[in-house]
Amino acid sequence: MFTSSQNFTIAILVREAEGSPPFADEHFCRQLCVESPRYGLRIIVIPIPSPFGEGSIIRGYTYHQKKWKAVRIPTIGLVMNRCLRPLSRNTRQQLEQYLPHVSSLRQRSWSTALPGKWEVHRVLSKSNTLRGLLAPTSRVSSSIPWEIWLARWPKGLFFKPAAGTHGKNTFRLSMGDKPSVWIAEGRNTGNEHFNMTFHQATDVSSWLESHQAVQKLIVQPYLELSHLGRAFDIRALVQKNGQGHWTLTGCMVREGAEGSLTSNLHGGGHAYPADAYLTERYGKKQAASLLQQIRHSAALIPPLLESRFGRLAELGLDFGTDSGGRLWLIEVNSKPGRTSFAKSDDTRMHALTYTQPLAYARYLLQQHVLADVSRPLKMPNSSSKAGLKRIPIPGGEGL
Repeated sequence: MFTSSQNFTIAILVREAEGSPPFADEHFCRQLCVESPRYGLRIIVIPIPSPFGEGSIIRGYTYHQKKWKAVRIPTIGLVMNRCLRPLSRNTRQQLEQYLPHVSSLRQRSWSTALPGKWEVHRVLSKSNTLRGLLAPTSRVSSSIPWEIWLARWPKGLFFKPAAGTHGKNTFRLSMGDKPSVWIAEGRNTGNEHFNMTFHQATDVSSWLESHQAVQKLIVQPYLELSHLGRAFDIRALVQKNGQGHWTLTGCMVREGAEGSLTSNLHGGGHAYPADAYLTERYGKKQAASLLQQIRHSAALIPPLLESRFGRLAELGLDFGTDSGGRLWLIEVNSKPGRTSFAKSDDTRMHALTYTQPLAYARYLLQQHVLADVSRPLKMPNSSSKAGLKRIPIPGGEGL
């Protein structure tokens, strides 16, 4: 248990939103509040004004007797940041007023946040094992040689924001059925589907440059990662447990809506258990092989990223498989959602998605390992063999 002098209040930072309660990610926050007494922790949710930097942070919210209640913010022992955009300097300074004396937000952070997709890609590509799972990736600059790329990858180009989630602002550029016709299809900022046809190469260039001017992009060859005409991916959730060791909580398949280029559930998709879905797609033997590859990759990725970017607490690893059964690593997310796991019949796996963050928070507070969260880690639990506890995925072999 905690000593009497130890602060066991955890602040969850989430985006301020309209409604009651006035913040996003309510289900996640509520689940942590309900489970926290088992770990001797107290949860307080702090809405962060948007755009970040405006407004004062003076109150938080707790969940008690099945109701959210506004409260004054107490001294905070640990901070779990679920905001997808960086915090402003003003916001960080306000939050540090609630930390113990001579503590910084970095020291009291539950986990660091990964940088953009390009930086993560560069680190992972240094691993001989992981390099074969990565699609060729390029940063998009002000000069976009899309015609050269399209000649190299005739199935199309897939553009996505260097920093973005939920499939927003992702699109495919491909050649039409007739010469000098190009098609762009994808999802806009509001996650709504769009489809555009161009008849002039200059119009394509202008349109791409306008997107790049608003948001930095990366580009990859378009990979046909679909089943029965629906895009899908495999979300593997890895989390640290109460001993500070990485564990593989489980895998779920996310299947996109019909006609969607992405599999994200925010675009109208559905979730399914990974073993059954992959068995239907590839057969039992190949499905087991794919799950084994995912487990092996899940053991390598967390310590590799920690060695470069600092302490991490959980990661969502998104994999895809093509028609030939080749596995691809699509993306790594340090602030993963867990909606797909709520669709699982495995209640233990679903519960772990919420209890592991609390167990690891308690470990951090008890062990006093609150060094600068962004400092690269070389800790005993970073060993891929020793640090990743085997949690079997139904239908697959053990690690």
